[in-house]
Amino acid sequence: MVIRLILLAFLRFTTGLEADKVGIVHMHGFWQAFDAQHHLDFKNFVEEKTGVKVHLIDAFNDIEKPPAESSMTPLWAQVPVILEKVKNISAHYDKIIAVGFSQGGVIWRAMIESWDNHNVDTFISLASPQGGQAEIPANYLALMGGGQPQLSPFFPIPKSKFSASCLGLPPPPLIENLLSVKETMKEANVELSPYNPGVQQKFAPSNYYRNPDTNTFYLQTEFFPKLNNEVGGKKAKQRQKINFERLRKLVLIGGPDDGTVIPWQSEIFGFRTADKKIVPMEETQFYKDDLFGLKTLNKKGAITTCIKGGLRHNDFPNSSDVLNDCVLPAIQDILKFES
Repeated sequence: MVIRLILLAFLRFTTGLEADKVGIVHMHGFWQAFDAQHHLDFKNFVEEKTGVKVHLIDAFNDIEKPPAESSMTPLWAQVPVILEKVKNISAHYDKIIAVGFSQGGVIWRAMIESWDNHNVDTFISLASPQGGQAEIPANYLALMGGGQPQLSPFFPIPKSKFSASCLGLPPPPLIENLLSVKETMKEANVELSPYNPGVQQKFAPSNYYRNPDTNTFYLQTEFFPKLNNEVGGKKAKQRQKINFERLRKLVLIGGPDDGTVIPWQSEIFGFRTADKKIVPMEETQFYKDDLFGLKTLNKKGAITTCIKGGLRHNDFPNSSDVLNDCVLPAIQDILKFES
């Protein structure tokens, strides 16, 4: 904290910039750009209502970019790059509010856990699969053939068939890019499995995939088990837990009609068993063992859940109900706390 205060003083002296008390740093999700309309709507609404500046992080956009620059990039490679951008922004504020939509929420949690002495006061996890992803969502499935089991080894495939057109899916170039991942795997003779290292390196959502049937291969993957402190050395685990517990508030936003995060309860740190029985946050193993500090935060009364029905996944960032009932109260809370 002392080092950060010195840095703030230095910035004020050398640049003439005054550090505001609170700023918001927003990370987009998979398959999206930082300036997608619903993120711009979020920014404009919040800034107009609260006067707090919202920074939309321009990094790893869409899936049309080169492999190392798109949202397909494995999360262990995205996190350190995005964190440097975030640190540069956060240096101008006493406290920041972290907002992560969808995959961006998982990225934000990873940044918080790896950022010593961070100044994140409040973390708003917006329709984010914090508990993991149990199966391929309908919109990805539709891209791969309208429900045909072309990518069944990627994730368990629902029996229902879906139409890409009825789901409002992206234009053909994005579809071709996703299909190229499958073709790349075939050419490399790599088995199409979400736990296979080849898939983990080319398809970011596989990094937070959790097969409810078994933990054997899951615990061998590079990203999510480490994020949940299920694997790793004692010092690394302790560091991540301390950093996560620095949060004053954790706001978990989600809803039963999301349609992309499966099960939707993952958005509030729940999950499901192999027989599809829902396991609430308090009954998950990483909560009961307090692996990364979730139980500690809850005992302090730091966790708020905000459940909204009738919203599809991409509706959450600019839903008036979400913004007014979930986001604004969290922002107003820190503004009162800082005043």
